[in-house]
Amino acid sequence: MGVLNIDDLKGGMVLADDIFNKHGNILMKKGNTLSEQNIMPLKAWGVTEVNVEGVDQKQVDQEETQTLPAEVIDSIENELRLFFPHIEGDLIMEEIYRVIKKFRLKQAIIKQGIV
Repeated sequence: MGVLNIDDLKGGMVLADDIFNKHGNILMKKGNTLSEQNIMPLKAWGVTEVNVEGVDQKQVDQEETQTLPAEVIDSIENELRLFFPHIEGDLIMEEIYRVIKKFRLKQAIIKQGIV
């Protein structure tokens, strides 16, 4: 089980918890399987994270970087450390760092023609 960012959800993932909107209404029930068609409405309802079975955010992030050479990943991380030197414990800055790192890694994957 793990909480994933809404942008990391993929069809076939199974919900580990119910998903609620900001008013407390259930959008999807635990045990339902996500499809590409029902992920977009979740975004529209403002859902940012979903608890799914069998995978967590760290695993998703690692899977994305497996196709990149270690020196490319190190270069991106070193570049970002210049802008984010002391973020440990600051949840907002840690999330901003994670999103920017993910974006830069995706750029590197596209640049290398891996996609």
